[in-house]
Amino acid sequence: MRNKQFTRLILLWGLLDLLCAMFCEIHADEAYYRLYGQFLSWGYFDHPPMVGLMTALSASIIHGTSLILKNMSVRLVTVLMHMGTVCLIWKSIPQSHISNQPSLIAKFFLLAASIPMFCVYGFMTTPDAPLLFFAALFYYAYRRYLSERSWSMAILIGLSMAGMMYSKYMAVLVIGFAVIANLRLLRDGKAWAAVGLAALLMIPHLYWQYTNNFPSFTYHLVSRSTAYQPLYTLDFLPNQWAVFNPIVWALMVWIGARQLRSGDIFKRTLGVTIIGFQVFFLLMTARGHVEPHWTIVTAIPAILILTEDPLLDKRGLRIALGVCVGLVVVARGVLMLNVLPAQTGLAHKQAFCEQLHNEAEGRPIVFDGSFQATSLYRFYFDDQAVLVRNAGDRYTQYDLLHLEQQLIGKPAQVRRKGKVYFTDCLNEEDLNE
Repeated sequence: MRNKQFTRLILLWGLLDLLCAMFCEIHADEAYYRLYGQFLSWGYFDHPPMVGLMTALSASIIHGTSLILKNMSVRLVTVLMHMGTVCLIWKSIPQSHISNQPSLIAKFFLLAASIPMFCVYGFMTTPDAPLLFFAALFYYAYRRYLSERSWSMAILIGLSMAGMMYSKYMAVLVIGFAVIANLRLLRDGKAWAAVGLAALLMIPHLYWQYTNNFPSFTYHLVSRSTAYQPLYTLDFLPNQWAVFNPIVWALMVWIGARQLRSGDIFKRTLGVTIIGFQVFFLLMTARGHVEPHWTIVTAIPAILILTEDPLLDKRGLRIALGVCVGLVVVARGVLMLNVLPAQTGLAHKQAFCEQLHNEAEGRPIVFDGSFQATSLYRFYFDDQAVLVRNAGDRYTQYDLLHLEQQLIGKPAQVRRKGKVYFTDCLNEEDLNE
């Protein structure tokens, strides 16, 4: 009976994600990651290659010129992967715990559906989507490993660690906090074998970094640092409330802190990860702006640790979470209707690109400065745009691809340094001025 209930709810979850994937406008970052999938590689300037593989797989399955099909050509794998993420989190809960609590499925989905950014990555294709999937696989395998100590689970842990690292570099924090919570792993031969397997699988990516002068590491560790501003620290907490919703954030921090000295190694790992991420990124505000979603991977420990806590049996708390779920559903509907102001970056992007297309009179466009605008235009108008970096602009994947060289000697519209002009024969001066 419980299996049928879970199946119905996960299918409903997937259907809602599918509708959002079909009808929500593509985000500028998603259009940029589509570029990754068009030029598959073992690495990219900003991120590891997993998100590029996802967009490439989606595009290989979904074809067509309608907007719905174009959206799905970027998002299909994300929708399927997120359903897998939810299933893995559920499978990480001990069967004995499920049997003793008939209402556990309802609590589980109530929690998961109330976390705004966790729901967003059910249809939006970014590196966080595969990170969540492989992190869920990691926690599933790790919990079983703690009870079985089997080679099969050690191998699965190694595969999940490699998957996380191929998704997003902050996976090292997930792994590191698991070790901090259980230092006995340092004397565990099978744990070291899992690390060795993950390291072996990472060799192609590390070689790509080496041959390209470590662009990703330089960008994330050096280039993103800026002078400290108090606002970076002041907006950290409100941003976390927006990511998790204030109720879940408060509960996961409170219960997570209580588990820091737990005798249950797995629950201690969840607590250390939750608190560790919050403290780490709060400290990181000293070197620049911290993106709110950088902590979203802790939604998995949060769901696990809160689902199993009796505190969620309180009726008032469940009603409050139900209200949060309702707000998330309304937000999904608003995104699908494309009615938000253009300034939010969540709507009217297609209209903006259509205006540029009309102005270009069918010619390819040479952009400068904005990899987001370039990527969106390429998404809507069959890759008829390239990006040229001005001095002082940040480097992007476009700098590694040099797509602008394909337009040399061809007609184009050039939009550089505030000027817009046509040329019948694009030359190096147009690109280097």
